[in-house]
Amino acid sequence: MKEKEIPELSQLLRKIEDKYGRRIATSTDFESLSVNIEYVTGEAISSSTLKRLWGYVSLRTSPHLSTLDVLSRYVGYKDFSDFRISCLGSSDSSAYLDTSIILTSNLAQGDVLRIGWAPNRLVRIRYEGNDKFSVVESFNSKLQAGDRFETSCLFRGLPLMLPGILRNGNMTLAYIAGKQDGLNLLEKEQA
Repeated sequence: MKEKEIPELSQLLRKIEDKYGRRIATSTDFESLSVNIEYVTGEAISSSTLKRLWGYVSLRTSPHLSTLDVLSRYVGYKDFSDFRISCLGSSDSSAYLDTSIILTSNLAQGDVLRIGWAPNRLVRIRYEGNDKFSVVESFNSKLQAGDRFETSCLFRGLPLMLPGILRNGNMTLAYIAGKQDGLNLLEKEQA
C-alpha cells in the first residue's frame, strides 16, 4: 500500500495524538507512544515505525496494512478498513475556507514568499515558475536551503503538504509543514 493511496493517514495520526493527549514530536514521545499502543492493544509497533509514519525520519517506506490496523485499534476501531469507513461519514469532510491563499498563477518567477508555522519555524522560498519553489533560507525547520518542491497553492491556517522534496538530487518522503496548526505566516516579500 503506497502512502498516496492512504488519504486517511493524516486523520489517523491526528486521532492517535488526540488519544495520546499531546503532539508527538520527540524521540521520547515515539518511544512512549509505542509502549502505550502495546499497553492498549496488546500489539507492538516499534518507535522507529512510528517515526517513519510521522515523518520524523526520512526513509522511503510505506506502512504495512497490519501496522495501520493496530493503529486503528488503538483509537477504537476494529481495523483500518473500519477507520476508513468512519472517515467517509464524517460531517466535517468539506468546508469553505476564509483564509489567505497564494496561488502560483498569481506569482512571477523570482517572487519570494515567507512562510512560517509553530513552533518558531520560518522559511523563505523563491518561486521558480511552473509550480516549482526553491528554499532560500530556513530557520528551525527540516527544510534546508537549496531544497526544491512543487505546489500550486499555499493556505494560511492549513498545513503545507508536499508529495516530496528534491534534496541533493534525491526525492524525500512526503513532507508536512505546520501539521498541527497550519501555516501562521504566509506573505509575499516586496521587491
